Amino acid sequence: GNGQRDYSYNGQKHATEREMIMHLMDEFRCAENFAAEYLCKWIEASDQECVKGGLRAVQQREAYHAQILEARLRELGGVPQCTVPQERRDKELPFYSSTEKKDAEKLLSIASRLSDPAAALKPLTDAIAQIQDDQQSKELLRSLVDDEMSSIKWLMEACQTLNAPRAA
Repeated sequence: GNGQRDYSYNGQKHATEREMIMHLMDEFRCAENFAAEYLCKWIEASDQECVKGGLRAVQQREAYHAQILEARLRELGGVPQCTVPQERRDKELPFYSSTEKKDAEKLLSIASRLSDPAAALKPLTDAIAQIQDDQQSKELLRSLVDDEMSSIKWLMEACQTLNAPRAA
């Protein structure tokens, strides 16, 4: 190599650290924003008080993550561009806002995607590991990953509790 470093996030290569960070911030912001949106609908439809309580905390985390990521993206000179594909919105919003579907089923759906939290967060943690110059973004992202781990931990525990075999 000629001292040129490769930066990649989620399989996409970038020429500079800053470009990678802006791509990551925009996509992460977009995902967190959508999660905050469907979690709001789920809380309204929830059939379990214990689930409502935990979801409120997770929903607030996702909402503030989206805000802080957008603020940092704009400080770096970026603008929010990422949007959630319409087909994903059409599938997930009705599912999470449904009162027919029970919390246990909704938790199973999320848990199936997060069964390996480290793998679920790997695109983020791999990108964070590449950041050397922008320490502010690096530590911001590291803190948000810790939040994500807390949310995942709660979701997995709630899923197990609600889907545990009932004693006769």
